[in-house]
Amino acid sequence: MRMSRQFEEQSIEAIDPLETMPPAKKSMVIFFLVDTSKSMEGSKLESLNRVMGDILPELIGVGEAGTDVKVAVMSFSSGCEWITPEPVLIEEYQRWENLSADGVTDLGDACEELCQKLSRNSFLRAPSLSYAPVIFLMTDGYPTDNYKKGFEMLKKNRWFQYGLKIALAIGSNVDLDVLREFTDDEELVLQACGAEMLKKLVREIAVTSSKIGSTSMTLTDATGERSLAEVAGAKKEQMIEAVQEMKQDIMGVDDLTDLGDMDIEFDEGW
Repeated sequence: MRMSRQFEEQSIEAIDPLETMPPAKKSMVIFFLVDTSKSMEGSKLESLNRVMGDILPELIGVGEAGTDVKVAVMSFSSGCEWITPEPVLIEEYQRWENLSADGVTDLGDACEELCQKLSRNSFLRAPSLSYAPVIFLMTDGYPTDNYKKGFEMLKKNRWFQYGLKIALAIGSNVDLDVLREFTDDEELVLQACGAEMLKKLVREIAVTSSKIGSTSMTLTDATGERSLAEVAGAKKEQMIEAVQEMKQDIMGVDDLTDLGDMDIEFDEGW
């Protein structure tokens, strides 16, 4: 009896409880906010549907080991609708549901709905550590509702504040000032002049932002502890550098102000 208890105690001591627990997974959600208003009808939305279907396999494995990358897709026109009722693991979301176009551009409504979902009580309720989300807005026009109200709500949301925000203007008839206000940085606004450029930019933005957003950045450095805002700022700088390369490699310009001075065929292929 005594030997049995001694053996039992030795066995318990030999077990490291940390080794028996699986490592906690981290998660990151990339939000796709897609304008499906009437003006997107035809080649614009066809091109966008095609490239979204193509890039889903490329998003598998973009995060670090032990990171779950999820996607959440919203379409907005006259009102908004979640195509994904909740964020879905990218490995399980490999069939893009083609979107159709109709209605106006209720960007404000979309922003208010997004704000409600950017919460631990909703789309960001993962039991593990969550990275700040990536939010990718794509639109081809001007807001037709009170978008300012939606922006004001979002800017008070801490997940939005620390999130990585990128906007893509589709075509020439877009209010770029609105997109700059959304991203809070003109460097994170791009403009697709035609169908081929749209495909290239969507692919590069989606893959690159997912990689940056789901990368660990230590909260401490040589000078001491880094705040969440500093970590978010560092990721934003990485994305700005990547966007600058896209503007040069894909768009052939250094910034959007150059577009008006160049002989670019806007809306080519649409």
